[in-house]
Amino acid sequence: MTHDISKKSWGCNYNIMELRDGGMSVDLVGWHSGIKNGDFLLLKQDDGTTRYLVESIRYESNPPDMWFATASFAPR
Repeated sequence: MTHDISKKSWGCNYNIMELRDGGMSVDLVGWHSGIKNGDFLLLKQDDGTTRYLVESIRYESNPPDMWFATASFAPR
């Protein structure tokens, strides 16, 4: 499944915590329900979006839609 979280809004937001390997891998924290390992995330890049594959995601219990994830660049 693909989740377009490029347009940040209430309940759908993310921050990049760390970029590795020139942006080929990212650590993120965000808020949005339903993301699973193996899903794709569309993230904002300049005037467009870029796609990342969720390698691992861990949801918090409070708030329940807050997550920490590691994702790798996955060109379309």
